[in-house]
Amino acid sequence: MVDYVPYLVGAIGAGILVFGASLFGILTRPEGLLAVLWPANALLLAAFVRVPSMNTPIGWLAAFGGFMLADILTGSDVSKAAWLTVANMSGVAVGLALISKLDPEDRNLRRPSGVLYLCLTSAAAATGSGLMGIAVALIVFHSDPVMAFVFWSSTEFANYVIILPFAMTVSRLPDFLNGWQRLAGRVRQDWKVLLGGMPALSLAFSLVMVSFVGGPGAIVFPVPALLWCALSYRLSVVSVLITLLSLWLMIVLELDLLANLPEGADPYYGVISTRLGIAMLALGPLTVASIDRARSALVERLDHAANHDYLTGLLTRGAFMPLGQEMVDRIAAQKGRLTVMVMDLDLFKEINDSHGHATGDRILIEVARVIQRNLRGTDLFARLGGEEFAILVPDIAKVDAQGLAQRIRKAVEQASIVAANDVPIHTTVSIGLLYRQPDQPIRIDTLLNEADRAMYEAKENGRNRVVAR
Repeated sequence: MVDYVPYLVGAIGAGILVFGASLFGILTRPEGLLAVLWPANALLLAAFVRVPSMNTPIGWLAAFGGFMLADILTGSDVSKAAWLTVANMSGVAVGLALISKLDPEDRNLRRPSGVLYLCLTSAAAATGSGLMGIAVALIVFHSDPVMAFVFWSSTEFANYVIILPFAMTVSRLPDFLNGWQRLAGRVRQDWKVLLGGMPALSLAFSLVMVSFVGGPGAIVFPVPALLWCALSYRLSVVSVLITLLSLWLMIVLELDLLANLPEGADPYYGVISTRLGIAMLALGPLTVASIDRARSALVERLDHAANHDYLTGLLTRGAFMPLGQEMVDRIAAQKGRLTVMVMDLDLFKEINDSHGHATGDRILIEVARVIQRNLRGTDLFARLGGEEFAILVPDIAKVDAQGLAQRIRKAVEQASIVAANDVPIHTTVSIGLLYRQPDQPIRIDTLLNEADRAMYEAKENGRNRVVAR
């Protein structure tokens, strides 16, 4: 049985979103012109992409109703509201058809090419609205259709470029609130975290300069601060700042333009130039932020590849040793408890020789997974090389450490891997356990060597056992 509740909730959400965003846009509409900022279309497009339960026939009907209601409540007759709504939703339909085909990496601007695709999608959606704007101009406003197309499409392009990156990358509300809570916690621990707000403060200062200085060059005053923000903050934060900045610039610059326009002069060309200029201004730092995000992701992948075993995903020996030394030093300073385990799979070479290296690799992967399930997030687990593993377990009693080692041994013994010939293969592990309560610094390799000797003692005593020291 189909559950229609999510679709009804999605439709209601779409209607409320469009109604609220449309009212906001109408309130920014200068007399005789389109709204300074019309966020409804871009927000609806992003909502249809990010919340599939909204993108349904009933969701489209609810959005249509939201557009209509906002226009009618602000003085438009039903016919005019209907034509304007059709023009708005035609652009959304074109944009949705294109953006749905994009790779999620591009759609969410995780790659620099995503900015280009977003720009092209915005242009196509704006063109769709502009073409319907010709009909609106002829039927509703009885105005020049060519000028209507140019003005409508350029305004819509600016709206999509300014709003869509924010709408596609902004965190969902719970994640957003958690982010603020984490930031507040970091500030309480160290007030110097507030210095990270300097790029945003410089952006605010540049906006003050726009208001006080004015002139034709005012539109580029925020560029240095925007680039600083793009290199300092996450893409979602940059997109929010760009949206707020663009709204401010549109209001300040357009009102200044209209206030100083000579009597009888046509405002359309000046407004078109201003809105397209602000859209182009937004694309620059957005591209920088996207490139920086892609670079950071690449660095993270390289760092992970350098510090983690390619087969099991565990820490490599090179990464484990410094992290382990930090843990040992911290526990020694606190006079805490530390357990060191070194373990080696029994008769692993014979398995490799009998069943092939591919089967051996699968055994290593499965053993690593089995052991990982028995560990805590604070424990360090590494593949030292070959079939040898090491674990550092902080803050655990000796009897609990021995119990953990036995659980690991039994879990590995019970694990099964099916070979290429459908024969189940079992393996066992010998574990050397070292328990210490260090009260002075000690080298991690010294501890590993002692645990290693205990592990070899376990092998000499018959394998598949734990020897504790």
